[in-house]
Amino acid sequence: MRFPNPALAILAFGATLAVADIVPTLSTKGLVNSADLIIVGKVERVQQTGSGDITYNGVNYPRRDYTANISIDETIKGEPLPHRFILTFSAPSTDAWGNVAQGGLQPNTYRVIFLNKTASGYKFVSPYSPSLPASPMPCGPNWQVKLGEDAYHKVLQRLLDLLCTDSTPEEKQSALFVLNWTEDFSAAPFLKAALSLPNVKSNPTLRVAIVSDLLHWKDLSVLPLAEEDLFDQSVQSSSFYPKSNLVLAISSLEPQISVPLLARVLKSPEPEERVAAARFLEYTNSETALDILLSALDDPDREVQFAVMQSLGNLTNQHW
Repeated sequence: MRFPNPALAILAFGATLAVADIVPTLSTKGLVNSADLIIVGKVERVQQTGSGDITYNGVNYPRRDYTANISIDETIKGEPLPHRFILTFSAPSTDAWGNVAQGGLQPNTYRVIFLNKTASGYKFVSPYSPSLPASPMPCGPNWQVKLGEDAYHKVLQRLLDLLCTDSTPEEKQSALFVLNWTEDFSAAPFLKAALSLPNVKSNPTLRVAIVSDLLHWKDLSVLPLAEEDLFDQSVQSSSFYPKSNLVLAISSLEPQISVPLLARVLKSPEPEERVAAARFLEYTNSETALDILLSALDDPDREVQFAVMQSLGNLTNQHW
């Protein structure tokens, strides 16, 4: 999802899911800037070594201690470590603002790991995002897109290399999930090139995710692909990347482009897509959106009706 706040996304679509904790927005740039050490490699083994209790902010938590055996292939930031590295960590732990989370590492995974130096060793920069997925291999000699040599772009390159190498669809999805619409726009050339890869273009979930990113970054060359996926009923929303995110990306375009497309989505046979169109027409800040929303007040779906009234209220500063 590309919502700036996961809780807001749940509220926007009228879901009944309860949210116990608000997870900070993932920021690759923030992780890079805050880290003393960034390593890339395979987590060979993770073993529990102890347990106990720990208190954060006056609250007592059960604590588990672990060691992770890591084979380091690259040090992106900080003093290089030996190829074989043992990281000790405990869960839960806190981030720089005192937020508590159960961050850790999984064995047999290849990751970019973000660490801060402590008096006794290292700790995760963020227990919410201790590491990010990465490719052990580069895209290959014929791949033309290189993102840059600074630490942030090296991390982004490792992440996005999953799209052009022999990784699983799930691994490719995990790379796209990390991208932040506000900060990661320099990934656009890489994503544009990845769209031409057969195993990406033929996968509707990957294609919709990439097209959404590019549209949000104002690349109108992918607009025909966006329309094709949006109005092709054989292209189904996925739990990883629903079509509503594509609708959200379209709403960020100029009103003369976005409003007619959202009006078409508002007539979709799928209630979820109509809810998204109704909700995101508000973001166009366009007077032409008012008549379109008014025409949908009698939608047979109650969630669509609610989204229409909410957007009308916000556009007119009158709440129904």
